[in-house]
Amino acid sequence: MLKACIVFSAACLFAIGCYVMFKPDLTDLGFIPVVATNPETASEFRSLFAGSFIAYAYLLMRFIYSYNPISIAISIAYIMGFIAIGRVVSFFYEGFTVFGLFVFSGEVFLIFILIMAHRRRKNEIPYS
Repeated sequence: MLKACIVFSAACLFAIGCYVMFKPDLTDLGFIPVVATNPETASEFRSLFAGSFIAYAYLLMRFIYSYNPISIAISIAYIMGFIAIGRVVSFFYEGFTVFGLFVFSGEVFLIFILIMAHRRRKNEIPYS
């Protein structure tokens, strides 16, 4: 029962995230009580809200069906990766902005740093 509830929650998060990420016009989101009237707000909403919802859905599914533990760095990298995907989709719908490009480069940089830190820590041998 608990597993089914988590899978249902993940499916809802994924559906809402995809709905917001790929809806061309964010001025009317229907059941979501937020209005994004300008391109900057729509871009941030699309990348942060939708990207994080999809990432949380993925992490919930991985939590349920994977027996391997996942590190905190990789979890954050997944979240940032889906937010970056949302940012790319927002570039398609809202266009490029200097702020959007700056934040996107920071997101990609953070993803690489987290993956490198995870690999470095994984390869360290504790001598204690």
